[in-house]
Parts: sequence; C-alpha cells; structure tokens
Amino acid sequence: MNLYYPAFLELVNQENKDDALLYVLDLLKEKKIELYDLYDFFLKPVLNEFECSSLDEEICIWKEHVRTSIVRTILESTYPYLIEIKKSVVKNGKKVMVVCPSEEFHEVGAIIVTNYFSLAGFDAQYIGANTPKNDIISAVKALKPDYLALSVTNYYNLVVTKQITEQVKGQFPNVKVIVGGSAFKKPGALDHLVYDYHLTHKDDIFKLGGKH
Repeated sequence: MNLYYPAFLELVNQENKDDALLYVLDLLKEKKIELYDLYDFFLKPVLNEFECSSLDEEICIWKEHVRTSIVRTILESTYPYLIEIKKSVVKNGKKVMVVCPSEEFHEVGAIIVTNYFSLAGFDAQYIGANTPKNDIISAVKALKPDYLALSVTNYYNLVVTKQITEQVKGQFPNVKVIVGGSAFKKPGALDHLVYDYHLTHKDDIFKLGGKH
C-alpha cells in the first residue's frame, strides 16, 4: 500500500491538487486501492505528517489550509465510491450525529469519521465545523440521534466540549456521547468529561456498529 503513497505525498507537497486527485482516482478505478485504504493510508497520513519549520512559520497556516483543501476535494470527488459501497451495507438502525464544536475548524477528520459510521451501518449525518453549543443542542432535539459524536482537534476547545456534553446528557440522557480527535491524546483530556465512548480508531466504530 505504501508503494503508492510517496508519489501522492510528493504531489500534495507540491500543492498540485489536480494531479493528486487524478492520481488517487486512477488508483481507485484500477482497484489498486480501496476506499478504506484511501482514508487510512493516504488522506489521514498526509494531514497528520504535515510539518512546518520554525523558519517558515509565517507561511505555515496557509500551506496547511492548501493541504486541507486538497484532501477535502479528494473526499468530495470520491464520494460516489462511498455511495456504491453503502448499497451493500446492512443498516443497524442507529443514528449518529457528527459535529465539531464552536471554534473547531479542523473538520476533515470528522468527515472521514462520518463516512466510517455510514460504512459501519449507521445512519450518519455530519453537521459541520465551528458549530455553536445552542445549535448542537437544537440539532440533537430535531434529529433525535442515538449517538452524538464530537470531533475535537484543538485542546483549547475541550472547555466548550465539556459544556456541550453536560448539557446534552442533562437534556437528552438517552443520547450516547462519543468523543474523538487528537485533543484527547493530551494527558487528562478526558478527566471530568461526560461521555460514553472514546473512539480512537475506525475499528472502534465498526465494533460499536456491531461489525467486527
């Protein structure tokens, strides 16, 4: 699988969106990789491995945004493959709502997680990035999900995350709260947080959905 990744990484490093997209589309079309492989071994690594020298600090932000834009375009362009796979997925009758709390703009991981939930048999709906607490509560009330999944990348957003989980559990005690994201890798990040599941890998999603 890593045989194809270096060429993809080089295209992304060159910020060549067109060729990066065409490259992975060809791999999928020729069945050299599956959609799971694209998520696990191409898109997630290319985002997580982004490093910026302190000497280039003034251009780090926009370069990260360009990289994220490339990944988002690939996700959207490969969505028909997801639709096709979902046709054969057995539904588990459970609804999950995936959302990023206010001030959380890193949403690519949340989109991929939403896709994984769909592949695991859930009725999965992604609400969006930077979603205010009141809007999240309103969505839970309207959509009546079985699970609320909060994706948090920035450690400083854990305060509002705690407020959201407490309010959801207070108003909708039957809704199971799922948390995930790199913010929870910090020691003590889960302390005093109201939640039911902390998911760290796609296998956790499939286990939750009853698919092993």
